[in-house]
Amino acid sequence: MGTDLDEALVQTAPAPASPRIDHTATDNPTRRAPGPDLAAGMRLGHFQITKKLGAGGMGEVYLATDLALDRPVAIKVLPAETTSGVARDRMVREARAQARVMHKNVAHIYFIGEDSGRLYFAMEYVTGETLADRTASGPVPVEEALSLIHDAVLGLREAQRSGFTHRDVKPSNLMVDGHGVVKVLDFGLAAGAPEHAHTGGPVAQTTLAGTPLYMAPEQARGEPVDHRADIYALGATLFQLVCGRPPFQAQTAVELRTMHESASRPTLRGVVPRTQSTALDALIAKMMAPRPEDRFQSYDQLLHAIELASTQYTRPAGFWVRASALGIDMLLVAIVATLAHNLVVGNGDYSMSLYGMPFAATLQLLGLGRWGTTIGFALFELEVVAIDTGRKPGWRTALTRTLLMYGPMIALAWLIELLVLVDVPRLAINLLRVLYVVMLASYALALIYAALRRPGKRADWDRWSGTMVRYRTNRVTAAGG
Repeated sequence: MGTDLDEALVQTAPAPASPRIDHTATDNPTRRAPGPDLAAGMRLGHFQITKKLGAGGMGEVYLATDLALDRPVAIKVLPAETTSGVARDRMVREARAQARVMHKNVAHIYFIGEDSGRLYFAMEYVTGETLADRTASGPVPVEEALSLIHDAVLGLREAQRSGFTHRDVKPSNLMVDGHGVVKVLDFGLAAGAPEHAHTGGPVAQTTLAGTPLYMAPEQARGEPVDHRADIYALGATLFQLVCGRPPFQAQTAVELRTMHESASRPTLRGVVPRTQSTALDALIAKMMAPRPEDRFQSYDQLLHAIELASTQYTRPAGFWVRASALGIDMLLVAIVATLAHNLVVGNGDYSMSLYGMPFAATLQLLGLGRWGTTIGFALFELEVVAIDTGRKPGWRTALTRTLLMYGPMIALAWLIELLVLVDVPRLAINLLRVLYVVMLASYALALIYAALRRPGKRADWDRWSGTMVRYRTNRVTAAGG
């Protein structure tokens, strides 16, 4: 378990009285004043203390042995103020509920008990390093950072489905175990209850708690919070991973709160490659929006955005493969259109730009709208997807993209044909034909520019229609879990 060295703000607020709960889940309901630090060899219930691991705003953490099952566990001994009254009862209720959150990206709670006036949790002991340890020696590569945050989101989403907001997401509470699995640690400040599961409503804070370096503005103000406060903290954590430092730094918690509320977040330009910085800046800016309503409204939305920004989950197609796929499509169109023209009209003049382009546009529209790909794209394992859903574009989106790609060329080709019929001076016709060639060349240049400089390698027609071209993936979608 990582040692919490960050400053924490903890201030217990008055709460309405609640009836005393059933204490059968605790080892000893006797309320006595907690003693000094636990020494190696001491016991809490059936747990034997091995050594102290660290301390934070919500208690001290020890390595211990579960004598009943002969396994290492982490024991968190809670502060004295949680051993009496409403605070204690709330801790017990929420620990019981959190123990039902079973997910590989969440450190599990095994037991809650009370011994000699000490209220404690027995939790999964995770060996490895925290994300704070990862950044101690410098920034983390972008793809690795996105993967770490992606897995942390999966754990927090599962907790949210059970009705909990973590409220203290930060690098030292996210650990990578010996198998490379991200674990969300320390739900000691979690707010919520099972009755709030799936409602998505905010939970009033009975304590003002958290870490100012990563705390959402509404949480710092003591307002009701929900999962969007954790999304904000994840955004600050992601920034620290790729930059090696938190987004805001100040001498006092008050200064930090002001900066989180109103200061401009530093950009990532010059820190990560340009093709990644734009998408990453947009992702973190939305995660860290000062107002909750301007952030991602669900973990599914956040997962989708992370996957779009990461080549590990969504690998965009570059210039050569797209040009090759488009060339195959155009070759097939030329063959089919020529054969059709000769069968219907007979041998004669045939213009690919005049007749073939509309035919190619029609086939692309049908392919994108029906399957999200074309024959040429399918041969290279490519697909066209809508950015907002990550799935094949609908008919309207497919039509928009097709018109943006083929519309100007088709319109210019037909204009040239019309001017030929009305006997416009040959010079004007030739100038338009040169313009047609320039237009074709500009499409290639736009695609090269997108492949080299733009996040997602999205050309103008993809950006304007809200689509992207990527390699096919069988990965389970974020919404599907």
